[in-house]
Amino acid sequence: MNIRLIIFSGIMTALIGAVIGLAATKMGQRNFNQLEYEGQYYQNLHKKYALIGACLGFTLGVGQECIRELKAERNRDIGQQDK
Repeated sequence: MNIRLIIFSGIMTALIGAVIGLAATKMGQRNFNQLEYEGQYYQNLHKKYALIGACLGFTLGVGQECIRELKAERNRDIGQQDK
């Protein structure tokens, strides 16, 4: 398995997940340029959503790339057994 490719895939999907998380915090806003949260818990919500999105993206990216690597390895093994 190519560890560098797996980590790269995880980082790229983590960036995409962070952007999606930031977009999710802005969807419910009236004014997109200003975050309008009243409670203390909601003040840093955009940071939390970005972190959650990045973690989920990294996990999904690493998992998907591991499956691709294992599938390619299995296909190579099957091809060698036929010869």
